[in-house]
Amino acid sequence: MDEVEEVMESMELQPDPEVTEFIFGLFSREAMLGYAGILIKILIVLAAILILRRVACRLIDRIFRNRITMGLSQHEDVALDEKRLQTLSKLFKSIVSYVLYFVAIITCLDMIGFSVTTIIAGAGVVSLAVAFGAQSIVQDLMSGIFIVLENQYAVGEYVQIDGISGQVKEIGMKTTKVQTWDGELMIITNGSIGRVINYSRAPQRGYAEVGVAYEEDIETAGTVIQQACDRVGERHKEELETLPEVQGVTRLADSSVVIRAHFTIWDWNSKAVIERELRKEFKEALEAAHIEIAYPKVHLIQ
Repeated sequence: MDEVEEVMESMELQPDPEVTEFIFGLFSREAMLGYAGILIKILIVLAAILILRRVACRLIDRIFRNRITMGLSQHEDVALDEKRLQTLSKLFKSIVSYVLYFVAIITCLDMIGFSVTTIIAGAGVVSLAVAFGAQSIVQDLMSGIFIVLENQYAVGEYVQIDGISGQVKEIGMKTTKVQTWDGELMIITNGSIGRVINYSRAPQRGYAEVGVAYEEDIETAGTVIQQACDRVGERHKEELETLPEVQGVTRLADSSVVIRAHFTIWDWNSKAVIERELRKEFKEALEAAHIEIAYPKVHLIQ
């Protein structure tokens, strides 16, 4: 132990000259001026990127605003609605922003001294790995973009998506939210959407049927039913595209002659309301005219 202590006391701890020179070199005047120059260049690049982003966003807004004006001036049958154009505008502005931010980050890292080639190569490998691991997400995003671009449906419209019927509440890049008639909010991934029926792009045809007995006079029954249609049409004439009208006998059932009345309307919700009112009016009108509404009868023979 005594020998070890003597050796340690005789050791002289002196800093490494190269380390000392490196540390003092970091804080030398030339180094500080270099840091200031790099910082100024980075600030200039960031300012330029922000200016380019603002100009690009304003240009995108102007293009879509002109598209709205052009669509109205040409009286298109299915004009691009403002909500869809706003969605597209946000999408393109996000893409431009991400590209400019990426360019800014790469440029700043290159100024600091990082190898840009290595960074880009690493980003490519990571992007490839993410693409393989998240194919469903990419598919949902691409499907959402095409749904918006093709204007398949819009918020507030009544649709049927793969058997799910209801009103579109929200269209996202990944999912579509549809509220069914029962009030359930269905969230559907855009990549899984196949068949779409849009009920809001044309007037919907509604109808109501009633079966009268074979013994009754068809012409008289048709006249009574048409009068009932006229009363319902008068109450809803502001909503209807065409007023309710007797179409005629649609089929001969086992115990009744089925007479149908039809109409057209834009609002899907009002369609169901008017159909219910027509059935109620048919029953009351036929009963008042003493015309039998057919129903299955069982005769017991003894």
